[in-house]
Formats: sequence, structure tokens, C-alpha cells
Amino acid sequence: MKKTIILTLIIFLSSCVSQQALEERAALRDKIDHEECIKLSFIEGTEAYGSCRLTLKSIRAQDKNTDAIRRNGLDNRFCNRYYCW
Repeated sequence: MKKTIILTLIIFLSSCVSQQALEERAALRDKIDHEECIKLSFIEGTEAYGSCRLTLKSIRAQDKNTDAIRRNGLDNRFCNRYYCW
């Protein structure tokens, strides 16, 4: 019993992502988005550059939502073989 509890704690704690790792991922995403908008010839500090960054963020959010829907099997929730509602 004691081994089971220890194993469960180890698995639980190893699956946690530190705040530093999350910040590093956010910084990497920010850098990639910046480079992508600069590559598309937008000038940093302009409204068009801000729109580019916002569009990339929206695309990422939409992709995340789509992946979650597919992962949970909800993509064909209202459509069956012969009918949809």
C-alpha cells in the first residue's frame, strides 16, 4: 500500500509543469510569432503588425480548440450516418 501511494505521488508530481517551463514556452511562442510577422514584412509597432500577431494567436487558439474537440470525440456529435441536427 505504501509503495502504491509513493508511486502515485511520483507520477503526479512528475506530470506537473513548472511555472518556469510555461514561461519559456510562452517566450518561445512570442519569438516565433514575432519572426513570422517580420518575415511577412510587417513593421513592429504598427497596427498591421499587431493584427498579424493577433491573427496568429487566434489561429493557435482555434487549432487548440479543434484538437480538443477531436480528442474528446465531439467532432461528429450531432451528425450520424443518415442525418444531422
